[in-house]
Amino acid sequence: IIPSNKFKDIETDLNLSDCLKPLVNHKIQSRPQSKKMKNSDLFVDIQRIKELSKITSKRYDLSRLVRMCEEINDNFLRENYISVIVLVRTILNHVAPIFGFKSFLEVANNYKCEKSLKDIFQHLENSSRKIADGYLHVPVRDKEILPTYTQVNFSQIMDSLLGEIVRILK
Repeated sequence: IIPSNKFKDIETDLNLSDCLKPLVNHKIQSRPQSKKMKNSDLFVDIQRIKELSKITSKRYDLSRLVRMCEEINDNFLRENYISVIVLVRTILNHVAPIFGFKSFLEVANNYKCEKSLKDIFQHLENSSRKIADGYLHVPVRDKEILPTYTQVNFSQIMDSLLGEIVRILK
């Protein structure tokens, strides 16, 4: 069994990204892979992922959360915005028990915290979930629009959520 926080190391050691290059559709992959990433290019700050990775909790295994954060970054860089917003919604569903609730709606409405953080959680619940639901539950139509960077970029408020998780479990 390989821990999820070791996937990237193994991928690099085995040069797996080189093996997959022929399979990648270049119309989808619009940003070059050799580009040096900056934190501003990412959806989830690398430092926040490192903080989450270092947490050892007896109650919660954060390996899936860490992996989702890594996958959001990968999809964000590749401009796979449907995947990004779906992963945002998935993270909201995933982390609710850390706050002592069954759903993120309950977190947004009942978590005891300062008003500004409560407003952030409610914005995540109300806005990001509605946008994700539009891509998850609307059947094919005669005309479609695709999500844009601006529509799915909840990175700053997601950082507040992830930061609170670090604070709680640290």
